[in-house]
Amino acid sequence: MAEVGYVPNLVAGGLAATRTRIVAAIVPYIQHGVFADAVQGLTDGLRQAGYCVLLGSSGGVAKEEETIIRTLLGHRPAGLVIQGANHTDATRALLVKANIPIVEMGTLTDTPVDMCVGYSNREAACGAVGHMIATGCRRIGLVVAPIASNDRHSQRLMGYVDALERVGITHDSSLVATARGFNFNDGCTAVASLLDRHPDLDGLFCASDIWAMSALAECRKRGIQVPAELSVCGFNDQEFSSELSPPLTTVRVPRLEIGAHAAELIIARLSNQPIAARKTDVGFELVLRESTLPAS
Repeated sequence: MAEVGYVPNLVAGGLAATRTRIVAAIVPYIQHGVFADAVQGLTDGLRQAGYCVLLGSSGGVAKEEETIIRTLLGHRPAGLVIQGANHTDATRALLVKANIPIVEMGTLTDTPVDMCVGYSNREAACGAVGHMIATGCRRIGLVVAPIASNDRHSQRLMGYVDALERVGITHDSSLVATARGFNFNDGCTAVASLLDRHPDLDGLFCASDIWAMSALAECRKRGIQVPAELSVCGFNDQEFSSELSPPLTTVRVPRLEIGAHAAELIIARLSNQPIAARKTDVGFELVLRESTLPAS
């Protein structure tokens, strides 16, 4: 086989056995480190059981996710892992009919298609904003992705509102800015618009560390002292977060663990092993650094 360069036709073999040794995975963005970590955990876990990952990127667009799923299901994957639970009705119908193990990761939905593993985005955001309130912040801005197409950021907005309401602060929608993309420049644009509208902000919660990095840069440009004049908190605890100046207070999410557990669920289902629960909460951790003041 080595001498002639023979490669077995795994697709044909898989069709004969009704499934392949491939697990399909769909994430919004391949280049985003948050999703890359989860895919790495998934890949490492599946490799040990003899499965490989076929990866698709939806760009965070539900309709594009639907198109990719139609294509991937045509390859007869043994299982399917999807980041998030913001699907079209047609996608949900396709997934239900697929009759394969499916894991939605990174969010805890009350209506999983099959199984889900993640954490409460709402509670994580509430904890982060609650900390900022405990340090004395009262005019707290928020930067999020478009919530109509992002279930995780929709939940983070809810958590932000929850934290304000718990201490009797009325939610002001003008304190919320939408970043068009997960990059530094879009973050700067969103932060600048908030600071222009509300120069009296004393806190800023960014639902992504990338935008929090943008916030620190925008503050330096405007001569705003962080955290003395404006506290800044991020989300995800990406590798660069501890190296920023000042180091970033943020929410740490066990991304590798989420991917690894998704692999365990897929393998267990394929091996006809019992699943303890359809929903697995891996939790989160608020990491306190110098971009926010100490709690008073």
